[in-house]
Amino acid sequence: MKKINKYILWLLPIFGLFACEDEMGVYNSPENRLNFIYEPFTMADTVIPRTFVYDVETRVFDTVWLEVETMGYVEDHERSFVLEQVKKGEGEQAVAGKHYIAFDDPLVADYYKIPAGKNTVRFPIILKRDPSLKQQEVTLCVQIGHNENFIPGYEKYQKKIIRVADILMQPKYWDFYASYYFAGKYGKVKHQFMIDATADLGIKMNDDFFYSLVGDPSSVDMGMTDYWFYFFTRKLAAENEARAARGEEPLREAPEPGETEGALVRFTRYER
Repeated sequence: MKKINKYILWLLPIFGLFACEDEMGVYNSPENRLNFIYEPFTMADTVIPRTFVYDVETRVFDTVWLEVETMGYVEDHERSFVLEQVKKGEGEQAVAGKHYIAFDDPLVADYYKIPAGKNTVRFPIILKRDPSLKQQEVTLCVQIGHNENFIPGYEKYQKKIIRVADILMQPKYWDFYASYYFAGKYGKVKHQFMIDATADLGIKMNDDFFYSLVGDPSSVDMGMTDYWFYFFTRKLAAENEARAARGEEPLREAPEPGETEGALVRFTRYER
């Protein structure tokens, strides 16, 4: 009997959970909210870099795909949502019509809708290759706005930052992991050297390349990162030998403010 009583006492909390089920409130908020969906290991302040520098001159548009998710009831009809540009930082800001197609332009406005019966949608931000991008980067900060269908959701899920240029930019995934496993600190001279070193292989030193190596930090293929570390190290040694034969200094980055000469280009791994 004591043994049975022990089991009854053990089950009481479980019965209590079911007993409380009827007391739980039902979601009945009249407001539908909207949040951006972020890639794993990124957050709102993670910059999405896009540059036309790898493309043929005839390519004048590029597309960044973003995704939003609703908070609230799934509806049986299509619902439009609003995007806004807000200032981010002190640098040059993107100009609608010049650097990207305005969000209310009929060419793209129909994409900014949650389909009937759905709570997520992927949609495009169309970037334009303006000649000014060959001299400077511009920032496009996209924010979720208000309309009759949706209001913004969680504050930390409300912005996406896109940086646009037609010059070399640090690839999105040349971050801590790429620096640690094979590439070392980013530099534009180093980046151009890597582009030249792989030109015959048909490989672009862009976001896709770095994502393939370290985009998922939980499954980095160290065999491949080691391969590229030795590949670029050998190529750099050959370049510096050729430069020495011409009486030139080893490859360096441009000097930083206050420096008389830039840092030597080098590839490192396992350095923090």
